[in-house]
Amino acid sequence: MEFSYKFKAGNLYPIKEVVLNKDGTKLRTDALVDSGATISIFQSSIAEYLGIKIEKGENRIFQGIGGKIVGYVHNVILCVGKIKFPCKVAFSNELTISLNILGRIDFFESFVVIFDEANKMLKLEYKRSRMDIKR
Repeated sequence: MEFSYKFKAGNLYPIKEVVLNKDGTKLRTDALVDSGATISIFQSSIAEYLGIKIEKGENRIFQGIGGKIVGYVHNVILCVGKIKFPCKVAFSNELTISLNILGRIDFFESFVVIFDEANKMLKLEYKRSRMDIKR
């Protein structure tokens, strides 16, 4: 799968549209593919839409360029195109950037990820897994 980078705030970024699914409730949203992020982190409003009680998840502190934030880890089904797989996602009320983030745990473990900066393309090659979700 190949995808062109998307414009956000006047710049091009490796942003991919994904669908999060929790117990049959689905939400389509964009997320930045971020090799520097250990885990995927999404806005708390997405958890609320999916019916997830954020604070019932595993409490973790995340630190990055923007400082420390508290997030709560939950298991969801992540859909990238036609591919569905379980993914740990942290939801945070403190995520101040306007982008959700796809991190290494589960997402990068499920794909070979290639950033083609020269052509502003994101390439994803799915790695078959015993954790695949049956369609």
